[in-house]
Amino acid sequence: MITGLAAFTLLWDASKAPEPKLQPGVQITTTLNSVVPPTIALPPIPTTTAVPKSCAQYVADAISAGWPADQAPTLARVMFRESRCIPTAYNAKDTAGGSYGLMQVNGQHKQWLMDTGYITSLNDLFNPDINLRAALQLYRMVGNSWSPWASTNG
Repeated sequence: MITGLAAFTLLWDASKAPEPKLQPGVQITTTLNSVVPPTIALPPIPTTTAVPKSCAQYVADAISAGWPADQAPTLARVMFRESRCIPTAYNAKDTAGGSYGLMQVNGQHKQWLMDTGYITSLNDLFNPDINLRAALQLYRMVGNSWSPWASTNG
C-alpha cells in the first residue's frame, strides 16, 4: 500500500506543469507555512516531601527527640539492623502484630501508643519522627533498656 501511495505521489507531481527555472537578478518570493503543535499542559510530576536521610541523620533526630546522647552508638546499630534506616520498613512476618518503621516498633504496642497519643494508627509509625518518639517511650517503659530490641542489640 505504501509503495502504491509513493508511486501515486510521484505520478501526481509528474503531471504538474514544470516550474520556471530561476533567472539571475529576478526576485523570488517564497511563503513558508509552519505547523506548530499546540502546547499540551502536563500534570505536574509528583515530588517527595522528604529527602531520605542517612542513619547518622536519623540518630541525630532521635537525640533531638530525647534519646540519651550516650546511646547514639547502640541506637545507630539497632536502627540499622532493624530497618536498614528505612522509615517505611515493614515486617509482616513479625508475630507480634508486624514491625513498623525505623525502630521496627511492634504492632502489639498499638493500644498504649494510641492511648498515650503517639499514634492514631500503626501506619503513623512509618513517620520517622513518630517512630523514634514511640521507640523512646518503649525504651523508657522498660527501664531505659534495650530489651525490646534484644535480638538486634548485640
